[in-house]
Amino acid sequence: MVSFDFIIKFRKKKKKIQFPSEQKEDLKSLQYEIFQEEEKLSTIPKTIYEKFAHISEKILPVEPDKTTKKKIEEAINFAHLKITPKGVASLAILTAMSFCSITIFLILLGFLKFIEGLICIFVIAAFSYYLYTYPLKLKKIYELKAGSEIVMLILHIVIYMKNFPNLEGAVKFATTNLTGPLALDIKKLLWDVNIGTYSSMEQALLSYSQKWKNSFKSFADSINAIVYSLYTSGERRTELLDESIEIILSSLKERSDSYILQLRNPITMINALGILLPTLILTMLPLLTIFLGQDIPPSLIFGFYDILLPILLAFIIKNILDNRVITLPEPDLSLHPELPPENTFRLGKVFINSYIPSIIILIPFLYYFSINFSSLSLTQSYIIIFGFYVSIALYFILNSFQKIKIKEDIIKMEDEFREILFGLGQEIDRGVPIEVAIEKIIPTLRGNYSINLLQKIISNIKYKNFTLEQAIFHEKEGAINYFPSRLIHSILKAVIDAANKGTKIVSEIMISISKYLTNLHKTQKIVQDNFSEVISSMQIQARILLPLICGVMNTLTYMIIEMVNFIGKTFGGISPEGPAASYAGFLSMWKGLAISPATFQLAIGFYSIETIIILSWFMSGIEVGVDKISLHNGISKNLIVGGLMYFAVSIVSFMILTPFLSIVQLTIAPPA
Repeated sequence: MVSFDFIIKFRKKKKKIQFPSEQKEDLKSLQYEIFQEEEKLSTIPKTIYEKFAHISEKILPVEPDKTTKKKIEEAINFAHLKITPKGVASLAILTAMSFCSITIFLILLGFLKFIEGLICIFVIAAFSYYLYTYPLKLKKIYELKAGSEIVMLILHIVIYMKNFPNLEGAVKFATTNLTGPLALDIKKLLWDVNIGTYSSMEQALLSYSQKWKNSFKSFADSINAIVYSLYTSGERRTELLDESIEIILSSLKERSDSYILQLRNPITMINALGILLPTLILTMLPLLTIFLGQDIPPSLIFGFYDILLPILLAFIIKNILDNRVITLPEPDLSLHPELPPENTFRLGKVFINSYIPSIIILIPFLYYFSINFSSLSLTQSYIIIFGFYVSIALYFILNSFQKIKIKEDIIKMEDEFREILFGLGQEIDRGVPIEVAIEKIIPTLRGNYSINLLQKIISNIKYKNFTLEQAIFHEKEGAINYFPSRLIHSILKAVIDAANKGTKIVSEIMISISKYLTNLHKTQKIVQDNFSEVISSMQIQARILLPLICGVMNTLTYMIIEMVNFIGKTFGGISPEGPAASYAGFLSMWKGLAISPATFQLAIGFYSIETIIILSWFMSGIEVGVDKISLHNGISKNLIVGGLMYFAVSIVSFMILTPFLSIVQLTIAPPA
């Protein structure tokens, strides 16, 4: 029995024995396992849009047509979305069906009037179409964000290859100095080269540049020039590198010129929708009130001015901005130690959410509105709109005033840095050591930032016995810590690396980089000048013309409503019998209005706020592309100026025009 138990135990134990031939060896490296994990995580939907698209595809799978499917697939791949074309179509159709069904149900139950329901259905249709084309919009946004970084990518590659004709090293150097979506694409290229997807970095870059051939062809041409420089030497290699930057910059100039010509008709459309159409509706108001009277509900006025018109305006502006050309990038602020996080501002050493003061300001006005809702006067409605103006403007001010100051400082730093490079390059070319050259050019400089940078470097060398590299890049005492510009950081790094090769090489690199930055600055100036006419005309519209017309509209509407109500009461007292019998039909047309001057003023007030924000978005999008700091700064300024204009015009127009109302009323019905 003992022997039998032993055999059983031995057989169980034997089954656990693993011979070398049966073992499975794991050949995967740690880096590959990390990559696999990152790829797995990258397939998980992150945004709300992606999550709803996945859910919709399971509930109601809808396949788009072949042409649209191809466009959506291209957009999905370009913008790195984790969805399918079927999910996009399913989400749009499901959204339209769901909300339209709810709207029709509310109309049938009497909760919504027919006209209000039609407005809701129109908004739902527009929103569903927006969801359907959203990947194409994201692709364009991605193109603008990444495309603006292409100039800096080419610049950093060329700067590195001036020192070392090594394309892979140049790409690595560029990725360490880029922070946007383009950096992720280029890092993916580096990984693909390492794992053998591409045989070389040359092949990888050429393949990636073809992706941009339709939207930014000059990028492919510039990459070709850089690749060709690898097969040449001497002056020809330098000429090809210089040419690669010139190709990009000249392309930006040409594209901005053509884009300005394309803006003429869309801007006319914006003026028509934002200014002419609201005014035209106002002129039709007396006729509408005569024939409809009580059938014009306040919700219809709010629906037209505060929902329909802003959506149409935003839709047109969105299409204009989607066709915006790629321009130069905005400065990178991420290295600045005092940069407040998004939607916050700094108060001492504490970061406060920008929403908090804005909401605190708005709460008393909302309470004031709630207690006077049933009997709101015109003056009270102006107080409420004033509260919204102040609250919204305050949010955008707090969210941008510190960030815009940091941005302006970095722009000045980078602008002055060109002068430093050129001066140092000229001195070093004469055989002067770089440390001596730094001291020599300080008296010739004009900018405070450039002087402070060089003085800090000299101080570190003299009093702390640092080497030149330590004087600039020391972790705590380095001069670069006081100048948080990624561009300056990368250029100084390239200059220090070149300094080890000799004074002649470092001099040539400094002078050439200075020329690159000068050409970059000139191109930016030309692009800004091209856009300045459009920006200035839209500023006049947002700050003066729109508030002016809205303020006058309020006064005229007040007079129209008061006059119609007065005539309705006066004619209502006339007996339809006797001599007035033949005019009974005409007398019955004059009815009281359901909408009050205060309600109309609220609708126009909110419309002015919405339109100023939309026009500010348009101006910021034209000028700098996708940049929240510039956008919020522009909105805050336009709301302040536009708000002051709105209330000033309203007060002055009331003082001038309302006395005529009393005169007319006395003329029609003199006191007994």
